[in-house]
Amino acid sequence: MAVLTYSARTILAQYILSKKLHLAIGTGKESWDTKLEPPEYEATKLINEVGRKTLTRSFFVNENDHGEIDMPNGRRFSYSESPTRLIYLHFMFNYGEGIAVPIREVGVFADTRVKAGLPETQSYFTPDQIQSPGTLIALENLDTADVFTPNKKGSYGTVLTI
Repeated sequence: MAVLTYSARTILAQYILSKKLHLAIGTGKESWDTKLEPPEYEATKLINEVGRKTLTRSFFVNENDHGEIDMPNGRRFSYSESPTRLIYLHFMFNYGEGIAVPIREVGVFADTRVKAGLPETQSYFTPDQIQSPGTLIALENLDTADVFTPNKKGSYGTVLTI
């Protein structure tokens, strides 16, 4: 059986970064507040999406025990000038974006298309403003619900391992 080499995974990471990426946020299931379920590999959408944010910044990273990028699981990463199979994605929510509901699920989508006629500078979208959701490429169910409200800035960062 053949394996997908790290160099092939680096090419796939470059391909993903060439796409327009969005973070979808959703309420998930209330039962996750007491017993978190793992995300499903077959998922194509969130359980209950409430909004979408355009990617703010991205870059390649390397795993580094002393890196400046820390993740909730304790892993640390550092910026890489060369493409790798590890991608850091950062989504920044501005004031006025989001709704005051518990966010229990997040998903990264490639190639989302929004409806025509929206302002070019708009970077947060509600479900009714999405023409085509695109392809779900990463899904996470959160062990602690977060709330994105119009009165606070919020952010979400993740490292995708290809």
